[in-house]
Amino acid sequence: MPSSCPYCGASLHRDGADQTPAKCWMCTAPLPQEPLHSELKGMPSNQTVVLRPLAPRRPGAIRLDEKVSSHTQTLVLPANVAIKLAVVTGNAPGKVYELSRPLMTIGRMGGGADIEIDDPEVSRLHCSVEVRRDAILLQDLRSKNGTFIDDSRVFSARLEETSEFRVGATVLRVDRTTI
Repeated sequence: MPSSCPYCGASLHRDGADQTPAKCWMCTAPLPQEPLHSELKGMPSNQTVVLRPLAPRRPGAIRLDEKVSSHTQTLVLPANVAIKLAVVTGNAPGKVYELSRPLMTIGRMGGGADIEIDDPEVSRLHCSVEVRRDAILLQDLRSKNGTFIDDSRVFSARLEETSEFRVGATVLRVDRTTI
């Protein structure tokens, strides 16, 4: 029975006695205290239920234009905190990009992304980094070569302070500092 977060669409995994998590693992939004589907109510608590998102994959490349949707207009960067992405390995090691907006795209040089990386293996619009409250979220934008954390390809993930992720042959590290 598929279930997803009503706010960000992240897949919710429920197993054991913890049938209803208090908040979404991705966006940390509070979730309803009852199972999202009535079919789950009668299930024994010792079974593992893996739920997949209901929403279909988005068609084609995603473009974040100057026209911002209503849900991104309310996003704000945390006060007194600077969030930066530093190139660890790649064509420009040591280069640092500061997140000047709460939602920014990462892509290849000349592709029109907010942060452009000199790496031919990176798609024009490869992934996005979004800051929501105290969470930093990474979202792959259907890139050809994928977005990776460690050696695992990810479509969306929550980044922690000093997390590293790879786009193409470039490894980026999140640096969050208090101003």
